[in-house]
Amino acid sequence: KREVKAIEQVVEKEMNEKEIKSIDKEEAEDPMTFYSLPALVFQSVKFCQSNHSHYVMRIRRIGGFVPRCWFNCAVHGSSRIMIEQKKDEKSCIFPTTPISELQDRSFPKTSACLVIGDEILNGKTVDSNSGFFAKFCFDFGISLKRIEVIPDKEEEIIEAVRRFSNNYDFVVTSGGIGPTHDDITYLSIARAYNLPLNYHQPTLERMVDTVQCIPSHLKTLESKPTKAMVEAKHRMALFPHPSRVIYPDEKLWIPIVIVNENIHILPGVPKLFKALLTGYSKYIKGDKFVRKFVKTYYPESFIAPILTEAQEKVKDFGVKIGSYPEMTDDNRHVVVVSFLAKDNAVTAEVVEKISKEVSEKIDGVIIDI
Repeated sequence: KREVKAIEQVVEKEMNEKEIKSIDKEEAEDPMTFYSLPALVFQSVKFCQSNHSHYVMRIRRIGGFVPRCWFNCAVHGSSRIMIEQKKDEKSCIFPTTPISELQDRSFPKTSACLVIGDEILNGKTVDSNSGFFAKFCFDFGISLKRIEVIPDKEEEIIEAVRRFSNNYDFVVTSGGIGPTHDDITYLSIARAYNLPLNYHQPTLERMVDTVQCIPSHLKTLESKPTKAMVEAKHRMALFPHPSRVIYPDEKLWIPIVIVNENIHILPGVPKLFKALLTGYSKYIKGDKFVRKFVKTYYPESFIAPILTEAQEKVKDFGVKIGSYPEMTDDNRHVVVVSFLAKDNAVTAEVVEKISKEVSEKIDGVIIDI
């Protein structure tokens, strides 16, 4: 019993480390990859002997009902347990869009983010995508001009995308591209430009391949979808035509769909939004920003004249100075002053010089954020 208990603990530990889920008898026939536990763990118990079958049953419970036929006994009585490792991630790797396909595009200087979803406006979901997009734009020197949240209403989506597309170089939408009735972003943007909706065959194929990669022990309704379920899922590959379809992430079947050359349609699920946008970064080249921060405990009213004077000095260099009051954990008032400009040899030197000058006048310290 002590030996079996020790084995149970080893099996549990191994399964947790390998993130192996429950498995069933039918899957034993599939040509999968296996993980092996050290043979020496099982030397003390000879599983092939019928009088130890109750030990096997206990191990089966620990191993997620591992079939007994998976216990292979060696000549000297030692054994190893082989636990199914579900399909390797490499089997779900998709090709990404070549960088050359977007080389004809000019670098965007301005951007805007349109967040679409009733769940944002009614407080059910807290939007994090726009904040991620703001950091993305900053990293590439793109000036983010507007973030707007609108409901899942066709007329509002149409008005907003037209306005954004006319006024900004790089427009990103977030949300409304799922399989349900209220996911109307593709439809609304198509109508905004009098475009038809067409099924995109490469996306449908990637969608099907993704289902094949789902481990069989996790497949539920996916294995026996109804006609309505298939139609609903295929709606996610019904894009405005013509459009550019970009696959920036090799692990996702979901693309970024580009309409009217500058409207980039992304999902609202934060993990997907961030993965696609991160992957899209390889298609963008631009001038980055240079920025310095100075922290002071002087009140904002005290430093305001100093900042006004400093801004006047550097405005011709494109340096922008801003102040942001905050509250520390110990309830002290603090002001963070930002010095921001496009990064080049001249502005970098100007930002360095003016930030030090202001820091001395307001008894501040230069910090990293």
